[in-house]
Amino acid sequence: MWQVYTRRRRIRWLAIGFICLLLVWCYILYKSLAINYDQPSLHVHSSSLTTISSFLYDIQNLDVFLKHTPVKYNYHIFYYPWYGNPEYDAKKYRHWNHPRLAHWNREKASHYPQHSHIPPDDIGSNFYPLLGAYSSRSPEIIDKHMRMIRMSGAGTISISWYPPGMADDAGYSWDDLIPRILDGAEKYKLKLCFHIEPYKNRTADNIIHWSRYILRQYGSHPAFYRYNDKGFFYVYDSYQIPSNEWHRALTSISVSDRQAYFVGLILKSSDCAQLATSGFDAAYSYFAANGFTEASTSQRWKSIVDICKSIPFIPSVGPGYIDTNIRPWNGETSRARNNGNYYKQMFKDVPDGKDRIVSITSFNEWHEGTQIEPAIERTDLKSITYEKYHQGPFTYIHLTRELIFASDR
Repeated sequence: MWQVYTRRRRIRWLAIGFICLLLVWCYILYKSLAINYDQPSLHVHSSSLTTISSFLYDIQNLDVFLKHTPVKYNYHIFYYPWYGNPEYDAKKYRHWNHPRLAHWNREKASHYPQHSHIPPDDIGSNFYPLLGAYSSRSPEIIDKHMRMIRMSGAGTISISWYPPGMADDAGYSWDDLIPRILDGAEKYKLKLCFHIEPYKNRTADNIIHWSRYILRQYGSHPAFYRYNDKGFFYVYDSYQIPSNEWHRALTSISVSDRQAYFVGLILKSSDCAQLATSGFDAAYSYFAANGFTEASTSQRWKSIVDICKSIPFIPSVGPGYIDTNIRPWNGETSRARNNGNYYKQMFKDVPDGKDRIVSITSFNEWHEGTQIEPAIERTDLKSITYEKYHQGPFTYIHLTRELIFASDR
């Protein structure tokens, strides 16, 4: 009888011990997965970054994923859907085969190669994407991109856009892709605004025409981004259209009919007054090469805000810049990422302001090396060298989130 009692007591204590160990293990697991984005992380080791990124990226339950990845919609990230490959794009590569552009000085141009790249191994970028030489038309790629952007903390995608049937010299028309990308954005509770590119014969009048087309076609979609109840449009190289033409076109629209919020590109602080007089609603800097223009010089942003009192200024932060695989003569414009410190400094220089809109250049402009999209080191190529991120493929997805949630802007 005594032996039975002793055995039962031993089993009871073993069970209690096992339950205690299980509870401790669950607590440790919870602490390792519970990510607090309200406080800045002082330092992230490569191993923990890989663990966090893999955990977020691999979550299958969408509700759980969204819960773990809050976003801020006042952070806009520039997105380019112009990439193509033979599987989805009439047996052709698009943009990955971007030619090396000749310098405008013929003598200088003669010292640099001018042939196109040959994907999938040789691409027009100094980095190589984790997802390979993908097609922007792939449903799987669209879904992965939306998931990655959600992970970055940026809540609004600013999509590069040309009117139907138009495109840049290296690409193809992608207006037909917009419904799919809007659906993908809605799945991940993101918003979509438009970055109007310099298409052929562009005028102030037809930009207004196409903005109304976008509002009619896509304005009722739940993922369509509105600011002050208006569709939001960045206009790249807006200064190529004379200010008097802008003034005539924009001021002819009555306040009640004004459905679009137009943001013009500035190169220097004095451009703000001209934009405001022309009827623009805000200004942005776009370029990720710090110092390339006065407006892209982050140390000048606080003074630019003071100068641009008539309209808001939207600074554009970026992780670095390098385009020597398409402009081999342009090394002077390169800006090293410096293990993320370049990016951190640009964020630090963003002027204070509650809910200030900040744009990020970019999610996937691979040609100019401004992308935060995951990149990998290619070690299997003998003659081609690609740069790598210092803490693995998801370095800048994670760092962007860390920087966005480091303040209460």
